[in-house]
Amino acid sequence: MSANEPQVVNVVPEKFVEVSISTTAGFYPAEGYDQVPVDDKVELQLEKAARDLDIKPTSDWIANVNGPEGLREIDPMKTYMENRLSGQVDIDWGPKEGGGG
Repeated sequence: MSANEPQVVNVVPEKFVEVSISTTAGFYPAEGYDQVPVDDKVELQLEKAARDLDIKPTSDWIANVNGPEGLREIDPMKTYMENRLSGQVDIDWGPKEGGGG
């Protein structure tokens, strides 16, 4: 291979993300991250957190992540990949704050 030939790099898509969920009731998992397939829906991990932390009800809760573009809400009904999440994912999950008036 000469110095002028382009180097071919095989890019393998990530198959897993590492997820930590922060709530007002605590963290899930209690320490570190859970390894989760990128094609799992976010709601599956949120449901585990709700059970483990005994959180009820959560129907009006929202999930946010902090990324390069700042804090953004993610859709729990979509997968991690569909939410454009990769690597270590720190989810802040809690009640939607109502506006006072």
